Formats: sequence, C-alpha cells, structure tokens
Amino acid sequence: MEYVHGRSYYGRKGRAHTGTRPDASHTPGLVREVRPAKLNRYRCEYQRRCARFRDSLGLQDDMFFPERDMCYCPSCHADRGDIEIYQRGNPPKPYVLPLGWSRFALQVPLPQVKLPRGGTVAAFDSWQMCFHGTLRDNVKPILDTGGLRRPGDDISGGTLSQRNGHYNEEWKPEGFDTLQVFVSPSIRYSSKDAYSSPYTWRDSTTGQTYRVRSAFQARIRPGSYSVGPTTLHHVRRNDRIDPIYKNDEIEWSTKHVDAIMLYGLLIKMEPCT
Repeated sequence: MEYVHGRSYYGRKGRAHTGTRPDASHTPGLVREVRPAKLNRYRCEYQRRCARFRDSLGLQDDMFFPERDMCYCPSCHADRGDIEIYQRGNPPKPYVLPLGWSRFALQVPLPQVKLPRGGTVAAFDSWQMCFHGTLRDNVKPILDTGGLRRPGDDISGGTLSQRNGHYNEEWKPEGFDTLQVFVSPSIRYSSKDAYSSPYTWRDSTTGQTYRVRSAFQARIRPGSYSVGPTTLHHVRRNDRIDPIYKNDEIEWSTKHVDAIMLYGLLIKMEPCT
C-alpha cells in the first residue's frame, strides 16, 4: 500500500464519499488544439521520467492532449491538496485516484447532449471511471486500433489473444464468456501482473533501471457492463484486493467495445533493486 505523508491513500475516503468537489484529474473539454508534449514542461522529475518512457513507445504526438496530463506521485498529489476518492458518473460510483502513476491525457471526442432545462453537457460526464491494465507492447496497438478490443478481435499488428493468469478458454467456470472487454474500478486490481506485467526499462538520461507498468484510464457507459468477481488465478477467498471494492464487484465486463472511452495512458515506475 502506498502512503502520502505517512497516510494510506485510501485513508481519507470518508471525506470523499460525503460529497464531491472539482478535482484536477477531472477531464471536461478534452478536445483542444494539439500541442506536442515537451519534457521540460513537466516540473516533476518523476513525470519527466515517465514521459521519457512514453516517448520510447513510438506513439504519435497527436494522440495526446498534454494540457490535461497529471502526475499522481506523492509529492504532486500533496501539492494539489486533492482527496483520494471522488464520485463519478450517473449513477455515481467511487473513483479512487491512481496514486503513484503519471497520466498522459489522450485526445478524445467530446459529443454534447442537451439538458432538459436548456444548455448542454459533455456526454461522457455521466460515464463511470475504470482502468485497464496492459502490457508495454500492447499500448501502441491499442491506441493505433482506436480503443480496447475483445480477445480474437484484430488489432494493429495482429489478433488479440487471451493471457494466462486469469480466466481464458482453457481455464474458466462453465458457461463463463471470456470474449469480452474487462476493466476494473480499481487501479490496484488493474495493475496486477496478469494484466500489467512489469517491464524492465533503462532510462538513457540517468542510466538507472526501472520496473515499469502501464494501464489505461477510461470511462465506461452506465448500463453497458456487468459487475462481477475477480477472474484472477490464485486469489484466496478472504484476500481483499482493494479496500474500497469487494472482490465480488472488482471486475467489470462488456461485449460493447464502443462503451469504453480511453482518455489517459497511465505509467508507473519503481527503481530496480
């Protein structure tokens, strides 16, 4: 468990569940003029390092919206004075900030819907927050394809396969459909090795080596998905994965790929010892 100034980042949940207030990680108005990200625009060394890793993936600058980048390292989080848990979507569900990660915002469409009493609001504002852990080598194909896909679907560079470590066609309960997109409201769960295996990366700027994980931050359309238990192997019944979400509600699945909107690439790194 990660700590901010000696406190668990889940330690302030009472404040967050009693109401909400605007937070810097909210993403209204994502479509703007594209401005290529430059490393010297980041004040935080951790974010600069994560940006160097992102740049090593060969992604196009016009995929990103750097004005909405956000660093969730302990120092940056403390400087902003954010709480750890918010409510997002309609109906609202808990959204726990991905502390310890750095987010690189993606360009997304921003359709508007009319309000009953006049005015408009971003259609995605009613969608709930979720995460999807992925491998380093899958980041570019996912973005080049335009979003998450189901196992067996074609993606840039090949066909999406099912990995070991969680339910697949060879190991699953009878009748369980593995040909879906799986996400989670929990970044802890999404960053498990079965989803986001660490990648060893050497920073050519500093010469240091790090273990790096990657994930996507997304919104999912209410009513489009099923809530279910963990599909990971080797999770004992009484082992709580996340203190906010019960194990029987920690994985969300949908067959509707258009029900998920990716809006951030998340990167987390730790020094190799």
